Amino acid sequence: MDGPQIALIVMFVALLGYFGSRIIHSLQGPSYAERIIKNAMPDKELLKHSDEFSQPELIKVTDGVYVAVGFALANSILLEGPEGLVIVDVTESIESAAEILKVFRNVTDKPIQALIYTHNHADHSFGAKAFIEDEDNPPDIWAHAGILGEFTRVFSTVNGATYKRSMRQFGVHLPGQINAGIGLKLKYGTDKTTLGVVYPTHFVHEQKTNLVLAGINMTIIHIPGETDDQIGVWIPEKQVLLCADDIYKAFPNLYAIRGTPSRDLMQWIRSLDLMLTYDTQHLVPSHTRPVFGKENIKEILTVYRDAIQYIHDQTVRYINQGFTSEEIVEKVALPKNLARHPYLKEFYGTVAWSVKGVFNSYLGWFSGNPIDLQPLTIKSKSERMVKLIGVDKMLEAAKTALKEKDFQWALELSSYLLIIYSDNSEARDIKIDALTYLGARQVSACGRNYYLTCAFEEAAEIELRNSERNREMGIKTLPIRQLFLAMPVKFKAEECMNVNNSLLFSFSDTGDNVKLTIRNSVAIVSFHHGKEPLYDVKITVTEKVFRELISSRMRAITAYGTGEIIIDGGIMKFRNLMNCFENR
Repeated sequence: MDGPQIALIVMFVALLGYFGSRIIHSLQGPSYAERIIKNAMPDKELLKHSDEFSQPELIKVTDGVYVAVGFALANSILLEGPEGLVIVDVTESIESAAEILKVFRNVTDKPIQALIYTHNHADHSFGAKAFIEDEDNPPDIWAHAGILGEFTRVFSTVNGATYKRSMRQFGVHLPGQINAGIGLKLKYGTDKTTLGVVYPTHFVHEQKTNLVLAGINMTIIHIPGETDDQIGVWIPEKQVLLCADDIYKAFPNLYAIRGTPSRDLMQWIRSLDLMLTYDTQHLVPSHTRPVFGKENIKEILTVYRDAIQYIHDQTVRYINQGFTSEEIVEKVALPKNLARHPYLKEFYGTVAWSVKGVFNSYLGWFSGNPIDLQPLTIKSKSERMVKLIGVDKMLEAAKTALKEKDFQWALELSSYLLIIYSDNSEARDIKIDALTYLGARQVSACGRNYYLTCAFEEAAEIELRNSERNREMGIKTLPIRQLFLAMPVKFKAEECMNVNNSLLFSFSDTGDNVKLTIRNSVAIVSFHHGKEPLYDVKITVTEKVFRELISSRMRAITAYGTGEIIIDGGIMKFRNLMNCFENR
């Protein structure tokens, strides 16, 4: 029996143990879970890929440079200088970061003088508090200036949707998850993890910024790729390049199914070209293991950038020939010499998703076919499909598709039926099996995790919701400005379309004033320091009490009674205006 077979058996036993101690609520009890487990055997290459990060390990890259791999989804990198330490990337939670700090402290007891966030993603920036050992003398925190705009998007706009989709992509709640493609598991999104977000204090704006941190001469280089705010670190004396998330041992996520803006592939290529100009002996990515040797590093960087350019160029070529994104997916595949490369295996991103991302980045949502200008909603289409074909024939067609391993068609047919007849158990069985088999087929961990999580949601009613603990931590730690910037997209326009009023929040402890103006079915946020603008209702409060208010409506009642909140303009008017916003 070979290694992968043993690993499969161990995984299967672990899953059975998991479900022996966990109740999955579904129409048919644990039988759904058992069926998903049985049918969701993983791709052997994906299973083997876990060896990259399956064991927590501190790797010495060279003197004074260490990388912690396998403790969290992302790596954390220790730079030891004559005057102290610099930590590059802080993982996704206080718990994972604290575990890493203990390992770092086995190397040195020098003070942490600086943190560097390579970019805004949670797995690189949400665990910072664990590395602040002296709150009265915190380290400087460096990032690219663009991180502030990215944080606004993350925390204040589509965070509700991207949170759920992230939980699916990374398989956070998935029993028996294999890996997350670029790390073993995202340790975030459960009540066992704590956010430790701390905003940067220092910013870089240029393509290259020379710094001396903790006595280490370094250059911060702006290398936009996976994100626009991506930065790397070049340490010339050691010939060490920290390349952030612009390269790791998997095909890149040129589009992330958790939901991201289109990524600029040509920008990513230019960043890799910039990295190729450095005489790098040690390449340290923020995911997967470090790479050694100048020629080896050059070869990997070269094939990586060439693969990205290939996807870009061939997709654009077919766009200009008039093909739709789905048609281009069928035409574009990596050349064999690239597809076989160990750094281009589709364990994370995929060529198909990348093609669609390129199409969208240039042409947007419209395919060019007038059928897509005003398409039917999925519910309307389902109603017409059922009326046209009939329930029994659709069920038979779905069963046949499943039997013939046409899993996508089985998924579509069963989904149409369930949209109209949500209690149809036969359709649900087919959908669960289709999702499971589609998940089992995936080489990409992201694809596998997404399909299988959806199967468990369908079968077991797994509810993906933000943990209350993380919500409270966010309210406590995010800047007041960020909390207000989230309010316009929580405005219930259908209920308050005739409201034309303004709320002024006056913070007595900081002297800041934040005005919420409601007009024309939108809520507009404006910030005023010192000067008090006109208002209809004014609320005088401290930042501390305000955070407590938005955590608990009961706290608002007690705060008003104790005088911790003063309302000018009428408490009922204040309440009615605040009821125009979703409280979640």
